[in-house]
Amino acid sequence: MSTTTTTSPTTNATATAQPMRASLAASVKFKAFAIVFCTAFPVLYLVFEKFNLPLFTFHPATNRVEFLYAPPRSGEGPTMYWYGWTAMCLITGSILGALATVLPARMINRLPLFLAWLLPVLVLFPLAYGLMSFWTK
Repeated sequence: MSTTTTTSPTTNATATAQPMRASLAASVKFKAFAIVFCTAFPVLYLVFEKFNLPLFTFHPATNRVEFLYAPPRSGEGPTMYWYGWTAMCLITGSILGALATVLPARMINRLPLFLAWLLPVLVLFPLAYGLMSFWTK
C-alpha cells in the first residue's frame, strides 16, 4: 500500500516582504517644495500686509466677505484683512513651491535647509516694528 501526499507550498512572510519605501520627507521634490514654501510664506505675508493686498476682506459684524480689499463701512465695525493675507500667502507660496519641484536635483540640493526656519524668524522683526505703534499708545 503506497500513499503519496502532496503538500501545498507555503508562503514565508519574510521571503515575500516588500522592500521598505522611502518616506516623503526624503524626496528631493518635497524638499524643494518645503524649503521654498517655508521661506516664501513669511516674505509674501510681509509684502501683502505692507501693500494691503488681501484675497478677501471679512466684515465680522455683518458676516460679509468681499473679494480683494474693501474699506470698513460706517457703523459696521472694523474689517479683518488677516484671513485674506493668509489665503494669498497659502496660494502663492504653494504655487512657488510647486514651481520649485520642477527644478533639477542639483539645484534643489543647493537650497540650504536652514532657510526654512531662518527667514520666518527674521520676518518677525519687521512685523514687530510695524506693530510698535500699537504698543506705544
